[in-house]
Amino acid sequence: MLKTEKQGLFQLLKIALPFILITTIYSILVLSLEEYFGDHIYKISGQIGSVFGLAVAFFLGFRMNSAYDRWWEARKIFGELTNNTRSFVTKIYAYYGNPGNFIDIEQVELNPIAKKLIGLTILYIQQLKNEMHDNFKSTFGKQDIELFKEFKINLDNKISNEILVAVTKSIEDDFSSKSNIEKSDLMKQINRFYDIQGKAERIKNTPFLMIYAAFTKIIVSFYVILIPLFIGDIDLGGEESGFEFLAIPIMVIISSAFLTINKLANLFADPFSDNSTSVNIDKICNTIEQNCIEIKEKIK
Repeated sequence: MLKTEKQGLFQLLKIALPFILITTIYSILVLSLEEYFGDHIYKISGQIGSVFGLAVAFFLGFRMNSAYDRWWEARKIFGELTNNTRSFVTKIYAYYGNPGNFIDIEQVELNPIAKKLIGLTILYIQQLKNEMHDNFKSTFGKQDIELFKEFKINLDNKISNEILVAVTKSIEDDFSSKSNIEKSDLMKQINRFYDIQGKAERIKNTPFLMIYAAFTKIIVSFYVILIPLFIGDIDLGGEESGFEFLAIPIMVIISSAFLTINKLANLFADPFSDNSTSVNIDKICNTIEQNCIEIKEKIK
C-alpha cells in the first residue's frame, strides 16, 4: 500500500512509463511522416479533437470515480472486519470469564474453550484473507487440524463458513438460558461476520463490467491514435525554426495522461489484487490476528 506522496509518484511513473515510451515513438513517427511528405497532409480541425477529447475525459472521469468507489468500499469492509473481530474476541474473553453464564460449569473449563474460540477466529481471518486471494484450500498446521477436528469442521466445504458455523454452535451449546443477553450479543457479532464476508465476496466475484472496460479502452486508444491528426505540428518561427517539434511532448503528455487514467481505473476496480494500488488486506488481517493473540494471551 502506498503511504507517501513519493511512493505514489514512483508507482505512477512506473505505470505511466510504458505509455510515455509508446506515445513518444508514435508521435515521432507521425511527425516525421508529415515532415517528409508535406505540411499538414493529415491535419483535422482542432475543434473536432476538442469535442471528442472532452467527451472521452468525462467518460474516463466517470469510470475512475466508479472504480475508486469500488476500492473504497473494499477498504471499508476490511475496516469493519477489524472492528467487529476486536469486539468479538473481547466479548469472548469477558463473557467466558463469568462462570454464571454457562451450563454445567462444574464439568467444563471455560478458559480453554475461550482460547479455542479465539483461535478459530484467527483461523477465520486467515482463511477469509486467503479466499480473497483465490486460495480456498489453505495449508494448515497440525494444531489447526486438531482444532478443526474437535469442532467438527469439514475442510471439504467452504472453510470460512464452516468456522462460523462451529463457533455459533459452540456458543449456543455453552451459554445457559439466563445468559440470553450475552449469547444474543455474540450472535450479532457472528452475523456481522457473515455480512462482511458477503460484501467482500460480492466485490471479489463481480467483475467491474468487462464490456464497459473494453469499450473504454477502445475509445481511449482510438482518441490517442487521432491526437496527432488534431494537433499536427506547431509552426512557430517558420518551418526551419525547429519549434514544430514541440508537438511531440504535447502529444505525449495528452496521450499518456488518458492511457494512464484508464489503467488506474482498471487497477482500482480490482481492490483485492496483488498490486500497489489494491487494498492491503494482508497487512490489515495481520493486525487483526495480532489483536486476537493479545486477547488470547490474557486468558490464564
